[in-house]
Amino acid sequence: MNKPIPSVFQAITARWISALVILLLWVGTAEAQTKKQLEDQRNKLIEQIGFIKKQIEEVQKKKETSVNQLVSLRKQIQVRERLIENFNNDIGLTQNQIDGLEVLIIALENDLAKLKTEYGKMLQVAYRNRSHYNNVILVLSAENFNQALRRLRYLQQYNSFRQTQVRLINQTQASLNKRKAQLEQKRQEKEMLLREEETQKSLLSYESEKTTQIVSKLQQNERDLRKELQAQEAARVRLQRAIEDIIRRELEEARRQEAERLKKQGQKPGQVSAPKTTREEFELTPEAKALGADFEANKGKLPWPISKGFVSESFGEHPHPVLKNVKVRNDGINLRTAQGAEVKAVFRGEVTAVVSIPGMQKAVIVRHGQYLTVYAHIEDVRVSKGSKIETGQVLGTVYFDDAENKAEMQLQVWRGTTKIDPQPWLARR
Repeated sequence: MNKPIPSVFQAITARWISALVILLLWVGTAEAQTKKQLEDQRNKLIEQIGFIKKQIEEVQKKKETSVNQLVSLRKQIQVRERLIENFNNDIGLTQNQIDGLEVLIIALENDLAKLKTEYGKMLQVAYRNRSHYNNVILVLSAENFNQALRRLRYLQQYNSFRQTQVRLINQTQASLNKRKAQLEQKRQEKEMLLREEETQKSLLSYESEKTTQIVSKLQQNERDLRKELQAQEAARVRLQRAIEDIIRRELEEARRQEAERLKKQGQKPGQVSAPKTTREEFELTPEAKALGADFEANKGKLPWPISKGFVSESFGEHPHPVLKNVKVRNDGINLRTAQGAEVKAVFRGEVTAVVSIPGMQKAVIVRHGQYLTVYAHIEDVRVSKGSKIETGQVLGTVYFDDAENKAEMQLQVWRGTTKIDPQPWLARR
């Protein structure tokens, strides 16, 4: 009767099941977080598509086909492609969950079979020794008290182990039923995602065909498009010259102040060197240096100047949306939004100028140390030169083009005398 007690196997089994439960909980939580991230991203993309669709419908009220309609439609296609990618990622994740559940179910079924087999053998032994009298004889027939005590403990642990086996069988069966229900739910979820993905692919195909049709129609009005492009380029140059004039005047004022400072120190005017034409030319004070450093530190985290909208034209030189072999240049990024939308400062600073430019309407120029941010296509301006600006402060409203039935502003960022792409500076949406 000095055989190993079944509690050894019991302890090992209990530890294995506890480890499995912890692993399942951890994996389930990680997957849920990933699913939540995909769902949040998907909801944002669907909302953005809805906003762009509304903009397209507004433009169509004025013109059946236009460059603005084409730009919005192409943006909608880009967002829809991201939405399809989102669905594809979710389908892949769901399939991984299905695969994991199938493996787990097989393991649980095997464990359940083993537990039932072991318990059946125990029942057979118990049946052969079913008499309580036999157990009493077993204890009393011991050679000494210590052996009798060991036999009694063995019988108690054996009975406890039988009860544990029953509990493990019930727990494993319950877990198996739960995982099978989850598996069926995941299979249904995957089918739904596949149907949604196919719907988005059909819409994408339709939008792509419509884009081709619009381009074909617009190319028939090449003369008007070139005339419109010339007007846009003229407006761009006028704004650029206005900004450069402002920078030049600020440089002259900085040079004058530096000359006066050195003169007071007893140095001759000829000893005053002209400022270098680098971004350091605007680091006139420690405060300006600190402000510029703060602006740099917030790259990629600056708030958007509009609450809702999308980039309708990117920075730099790129092909015209319709005209072949024609390049257009943008000194900033254009942001399409809703009529009446407010324009807000992306960072604190001081208004260095408010200018009116034909084709650009009004432009508010804000200095942040060695940096400038420029907000063009603005109306109802609510600030003036010298105004101290806080991040998020309203500068005005986006100009609404009644002929095109669109509201669009332009954001520029300058570092010294160099224009830079504003989009990497804005927080990711």
